[in-house]
Amino acid sequence: MEDIGVIILNFNTSQLTIDCVNSIFNNSPKELIFRIIIVDNNSREEEFNKLDSLRSNERVIIFRNPQNAGFSGGNMEGVRLCSPEYYFFLNNDTLLLNDNLSILYRFMQDHPGAGICSGQLYNENHKPGINFNYIPDLKLKLLGSGLLRLFDKANYPVKGKEYNEPIRVPVLNGSSLFVRAVAFDQAGGFDTNFFLYCEEEDLAIRMKKSGYKLYLVPEAKYMHLQGGSSTKDPVKDFKYLKEFYISQHYLYRKHFGTAAMYVWRLTQFFRSVRKFYKNRNYLKLAVMLLRGPSIKESMRNIMHK
Repeated sequence: MEDIGVIILNFNTSQLTIDCVNSIFNNSPKELIFRIIIVDNNSREEEFNKLDSLRSNERVIIFRNPQNAGFSGGNMEGVRLCSPEYYFFLNNDTLLLNDNLSILYRFMQDHPGAGICSGQLYNENHKPGINFNYIPDLKLKLLGSGLLRLFDKANYPVKGKEYNEPIRVPVLNGSSLFVRAVAFDQAGGFDTNFFLYCEEEDLAIRMKKSGYKLYLVPEAKYMHLQGGSSTKDPVKDFKYLKEFYISQHYLYRKHFGTAAMYVWRLTQFFRSVRKFYKNRNYLKLAVMLLRGPSIKESMRNIMHK
């Protein structure tokens, strides 16, 4: 049994994956027991073949999905291929800047109540980035984090700053999730109804319901090449904008109740109508929100036909 199973998704960005894997080996001690599972989400043949350079490393497993299973489905394939004490779900457009594996492993060993932790995120310019968010419930949508922070600092810590000590956070960025396997399995893993967005919010909510906490551990540092693994502009490319709202709608229906779901849809409808002059896709979005987004319209279902 490995201490850590590092699960990395690849989709037509194999050089990013290779660079990410190299950053893991370059920053991790040899005595740490870990395995890297690369799940290829049905990349083009030439992209998948680029991964051959990693096959000689006995710590690397490469699995090719017959179809693009998205974030949740792809990562759950990786989970199926290992049985570690901790899963480390890592975007392929990340580079470890120090020994994340050992730092996050020790933190979890010392904090048995922690279900998920992650390191301090930096952008390409080595400036602190945002590695956590807030639960996107109705009060956040209507009141905003600034106002809510006045009454509840613990659940609305300041984003985008460089922290010196570990802090509890509501939701961690899906680019780097170091997860206690027992807690992950207890929560039911990733919900594969989500294809591309809101997976980390859903997992955070279920982890908290199981009694586990989430932490930012700034001693661990990594770089996220924003947009490296997905360069699509969700406003200009409607299928990505649509997918985001399908996921949010499902998240509301699943966790916040029918009334909150309808209020959310109504507020998002009016916001979209107000912005239609910026891009006509907002008008298409407004129509979808009015009739109700359906999980059946997800990119996953369209791509798998």
